[in-house]
Amino acid sequence: MDEAQGFYGPVQRIVIELKILRQSLQTTISEGLLQTADYAARCNAAEAHLVIFNRDPQISWDNKIWQRDEMHGERAMGVWGS
Repeated sequence: MDEAQGFYGPVQRIVIELKILRQSLQTTISEGLLQTADYAARCNAAEAHLVIFNRDPQISWDNKIWQRDEMHGERAMGVWGS
């Protein structure tokens, strides 16, 4: 596959999926990884990231902000809490 060219060189394809935490964190991560991996595969992205927003005012920012790496099948993805 030929690499797409942008103004400054090759186009970098990165998927960033945004989710609001409405259910449990594990359910949101599981469902989000599935969706993010699908998007990344469809657009042949080099990287994929899932960002989960916790809007609960009872949770401190120290507990809302985190990062970890997850695998979905063969794809590694960054998962971020905010």
